[in-house]
Amino acid sequence: MKILMKAMGIIVFMFGSMPSIAQEHVVSPDNDVMKLTFLGTGAPRPSTERYGPSIYVEAGDHKILVDAGPGMRERLFEAGGFDAISGVDHILVTHLHFDHTVSISSAWLSGWLFGRRVPLRVQGPAGIGHMMMNIKEAYQWDVDYRVMVGVPIEGTELIVNEVSDGVIFDEDGLKITAFQVEHMPIDIATGVLLGLRGETLGFRIDYKGHSVLFSGDTRSTEASEINKIGEGVDLLIHEVQVPSPGATPEANLANVSLSVHSTPEQVGHVFARTKPKMAVYSHIIPPGTTAEDLERDTRPFYDGPLVVAHDMMEITLTGDDIIIGERADQSAGRFEDSKVLEK
Repeated sequence: MKILMKAMGIIVFMFGSMPSIAQEHVVSPDNDVMKLTFLGTGAPRPSTERYGPSIYVEAGDHKILVDAGPGMRERLFEAGGFDAISGVDHILVTHLHFDHTVSISSAWLSGWLFGRRVPLRVQGPAGIGHMMMNIKEAYQWDVDYRVMVGVPIEGTELIVNEVSDGVIFDEDGLKITAFQVEHMPIDIATGVLLGLRGETLGFRIDYKGHSVLFSGDTRSTEASEINKIGEGVDLLIHEVQVPSPGATPEANLANVSLSVHSTPEQVGHVFARTKPKMAVYSHIIPPGTTAEDLERDTRPFYDGPLVVAHDMMEITLTGDDIIIGERADQSAGRFEDSKVLEK
């Protein structure tokens, strides 16, 4: 174990094959521990190193997914075995792009099949109701089949809320606030919105004195709500896109999305304005971008604490400390021995 930084109440650790010290802090309703596990830190482009965007949040009795991108179920199983698969009962959806939603059906059905016996709550922007209605209809045969052969129907229920600005959840000391972000398509030449229906969201989660902001997909401008809502948070987790080099048709196509995403320079200004205790990059475009690349391009504009997330990185908030480590692999257990049905 090597201590890389200890300043301003922030403790950052780097581990080789050792399990993270973050695992020693148990999440319980009786303490203030809040854990985040980065299940996927990538983007729409396929990657075996960075799966699609999804972050697992544990606070008290609450287990929440922020987005559910490709590979989410397998990473969640790594992070917590059958307890995690069956324990998630709340999904926050930033927007309806496939790389943020394609594993919602898996979270719903796998969670139910392997032990969840309460409804799955899904909260997201306008359009999430229609999406979930169609997902439920698409898999009705699957549900009917399994119920017919003996799987309890409890847990198949969906509670879907279309949300916009403001507090969308406030229970047991956990408060979730939604806000609009700038990810709707624009005319690249003029910056004018093209008028696509719907909204795109970011979220802020507060729990027993801890605060985490999730940018969702967004371009960074002076008008961004993140500049206000993210001021002084413990963690500000922000997406980032590095321009593709060259002028091939593929590079040109990849760079079209720069109009609705944020470059390291732009995010650096956001971090400098908001001054989080720890700035975090996730949803990294393209997924092959290195931590060194992002740090180099951000540092001219922001000189505070910064970490580039990778899949299965874990951040624990406890007391005044921010502890960063690796989530231990917990996927070795058998379902027959999991005892999830006894809970």
